[in-house]
Amino acid sequence: MAGAFYRAVRETTRREVPLLAAGPTTALQAAKALADRLSAERQLQYVIYRNGAWVPAQAWAESATLTMLAVAYNSGTLNRAREAGKVFDGAGGGWTSHQDPDKATGTLRTVEDAAAWPISHPRCGRAFGRRPD
Repeated sequence: MAGAFYRAVRETTRREVPLLAAGPTTALQAAKALADRLSAERQLQYVIYRNGAWVPAQAWAESATLTMLAVAYNSGTLNRAREAGKVFDGAGGGWTSHQDPDKATGTLRTVEDAAAWPISHPRCGRAFGRRPD
C-alpha cells in the first residue's frame, strides 16, 4: 500500500511540476501549488523519509520542485553545450554529493560527466554554462 501511494505521489509530481513551473510563477509558488494539490487530491500532509523523519508536504514539495527544475535547467544547458564539449560548474558542494571531496566549484567537466550529475543533492544550486572560448 505504501509503495502504491508513493508511486501515485511521484506520478502527480512528475506530471504537475513542469506544468506549474511553465506558467507565470516562481519555483516557490509552483511548490506551494503542488503541495496544495497533493493535500487536496492525496490527503498528503507529511512525507515520511526512509530514516523515519516526517517532513511537511510543503517542505517536501518545495525541495522536489527546486530539484526537478534544477535538473531540467541543467539538462537544457547541457543539450545546447554538446558542440562545446565541456562545461563549467557553478558554486556548490561536491560533485556527486554534498560531502564529496571532489569539489565542483570552478571545475571544467565534460558534457557527459555533467549530464551524469546535473545536481548533487536536493536544493542543489549547481548551474552549467558553455565555456566562453
